Amino acid sequence: MKKILAVVIVVGLAVSFCYAEESVQLKAAEPVSSVVGVSGVIVGTVTNVVEKSLTAGKSENSLVLADSNGKTKVVPLDNTVKIIDNTFNALTLDQLKGKKVSVNVTNEKATQVQVVK
Repeated sequence: MKKILAVVIVVGLAVSFCYAEESVQLKAAEPVSSVVGVSGVIVGTVTNVVEKSLTAGKSENSLVLADSNGKTKVVPLDNTVKIIDNTFNALTLDQLKGKKVSVNVTNEKATQVQVVK
């Protein structure tokens, strides 16, 4: 009976450590802020691309940018956004991950994204 109780306690502790480790990994280093009321140019490194399809063939895509201080911003993309590299060749959203970019923002949406050196 004592052996069974000891096994139950050990398994319970092991499970609790697994869940404790999982919760630590889910915390963000910096809060993510969205670009609201911003127009102009934003420079940062693309950390993630969010692609969301909506009905009627429309989509809402966004870039997650990290500035030099590590703060992140979510920049919604206009449906007609131009994405180019530093030699003006067209790129896809997936090709932007990890690259430093300059984003032209008009009416709270990115209208042009260009890779910078």
